[in-house]
Amino acid sequence: MKNSRRSRVILLALAAAWSQYSPAAVNVDRTRIIMDAPQKTVAITLNNDDKTTPFLAQSWVTDADGVRTDALMALPPLQRIDAGQKSQVRITQVRGLTDKLPQDRETLFWFNVRGVPPKPEDDNVLQLAMQSQLKLFYRPKAIIRSSSDQPERKLTAERNAGHLTLRNPTPYYITVA
Repeated sequence: MKNSRRSRVILLALAAAWSQYSPAAVNVDRTRIIMDAPQKTVAITLNNDDKTTPFLAQSWVTDADGVRTDALMALPPLQRIDAGQKSQVRITQVRGLTDKLPQDRETLFWFNVRGVPPKPEDDNVLQLAMQSQLKLFYRPKAIIRSSSDQPERKLTAERNAGHLTLRNPTPYYITVA
């Protein structure tokens, strides 16, 4: 019984360590993006961490449901990043379309980047295109935060029948990890 439990703990630890490893060659310089309404564009740096192979980087923005959106645009949508090099993608507001978004709270989008490797020389090779997806928050002018705002302190927790429910009365998305 002890060996079985010990084996599970070791397996879980190895899985947790492995999950931190990312073989993606094209990586993004941050984990989330906040775009305030006055900003017309936000620059994101892409890194090709592969030291020998160039990659294509395909970028696009989707809404919270994963549907491509016209309100924000990733430019350029496709670019080559040489081995060991960096490049930028700009997320740009499309005039008039962001005005149709809610003005009293943040709107969640997803910024997607797919690293596409070159065609292999050998025919018997399985290639994977790795994709990263980052949270992109569009913040309208009416709710732009000051440095003294602490929306996380306004969260309330309620325990009910063995479940914990968090309520967020603020107009901001809050990530609980």
